Amino acid sequence: MGSLQKTAVCLLFLSVSSSASDSKLAPFNCSVVKTEYNKTGVISCFGKSKITNMVVKHCDNCNKQNSCLETVINTWIKNDSIEKGRIRLVLQHNVSEVHIQEVKATDQGGYQWHIYSDDGEDTGCATLEIAAPEIEPSLTWNGRKLACLSPTGHPQRQVHWIDGHENNLTGNATLVSEEAEGGLTSLTSTLHETPTLTASKYCCAVLYDVHTKRNKTKCLSADKAVTDYLHFTSTPDQEIPKTMKEHVATILVLIVLVLCCFAAVLYYRHRQRATARGNFADLIKTLLPILRQNEKVEENAPNQEV
Repeated sequence: MGSLQKTAVCLLFLSVSSSASDSKLAPFNCSVVKTEYNKTGVISCFGKSKITNMVVKHCDNCNKQNSCLETVINTWIKNDSIEKGRIRLVLQHNVSEVHIQEVKATDQGGYQWHIYSDDGEDTGCATLEIAAPEIEPSLTWNGRKLACLSPTGHPQRQVHWIDGHENNLTGNATLVSEEAEGGLTSLTSTLHETPTLTASKYCCAVLYDVHTKRNKTKCLSADKAVTDYLHFTSTPDQEIPKTMKEHVATILVLIVLVLCCFAAVLYYRHRQRATARGNFADLIKTLLPILRQNEKVEENAPNQEV
């Protein structure tokens, strides 16, 4: 009887182990979502099995470990929505959808999901990308100060100043950033120089993408005929020249490259001279025995004559 009981326990253990390993074989796929600010974003996951429960956590980044701290959805405790339903879960047999209404900048990031189904469970992470609004900047001139306001947008955008001669004046301006609704920011840049409006033009360019140089620009200039009549013009994707700091950085890089080349030439010549000296020393070492032998021959020659 003891052996039969042991056999039964072993079979039960193997059965449980087999079912546990099979429970992991329930793959689900979740989509990467791109949406606009203040719109609705939907992260959907689908598989072949009926979904019974789901846990969703908000992460800073799907590739960043230990960043998934905020639990958004947990059906095990009957929590299928937060923020009065702004973020909620919709389950339809083998499809789950996390609806995020009035998307904010703070909603951006990864959403780690753990799905439980009739055939097992699966886990993964989906990314929500949000395109922040790109609003045209506004310029104000009160006779003493020239200010540029970018009301709302992504915190990483930049504000540049350009004059009519394509000079970048950003180094002469101060920037003030204030928090706006939904994790966005409001930027105000003030140019600290007295513009000669009758002779030139001043443009404020808000750079939204450093790589593609995508920007929105507002310019201010004065009519030469009527000096007190100001013109405000809009220019899409203004070419932004380099600042003086960027020019200095480029010049320093070129100087370093020239110095490196000069050092390489000196080192090469030093090696050549060292090699030549080594060859000369080897030649002297070779010739010395021959010269000494000739001297001995010449010394022995008179003795032989006598």
